[in-house]
Amino acid sequence: MVENDVKADLNSLIGTGLGMAQEQLENHGSFLPTALVVTGDGEIRMVGVAPAQTDGVQDPGLDADAMIADLYEVLRQQKGSHRAAAVVCDIHLPDDATDAIHVLSEHRGGVVIAAVQPYSEADGSWTFSDPIWETETPQIWP
Repeated sequence: MVENDVKADLNSLIGTGLGMAQEQLENHGSFLPTALVVTGDGEIRMVGVAPAQTDGVQDPGLDADAMIADLYEVLRQQKGSHRAAAVVCDIHLPDDATDAIHVLSEHRGGVVIAAVQPYSEADGSWTFSDPIWETETPQIWP
């Protein structure tokens, strides 16, 4: 796969992930961790896991970290079927006293990049800052 294809896959995942999270925030005020994949034929698909349940009832204290770990486990199990994957979650930036959308995207070719997009809400109006780009450690294709 050529470098442009890798960039296109990762850009598609990041753009889709940020857009989905923004829409969920605007419509519901929050979003659950989720994953996106680029299949072997180039389609983007969503991958989700259910929050922890006890006796068939969702636990009241949602454990986002456990959901993220479950998403990575599913993505590692399916890595042979996908060209790239991303995990989208909500994080807190203590130094900036704000929350952010975090999209960690990874390509089977070894490229990993994350977008961190701070956001805020005031009186029902959402503001999304420009993403900050970070390098990360591979989680799916080490």
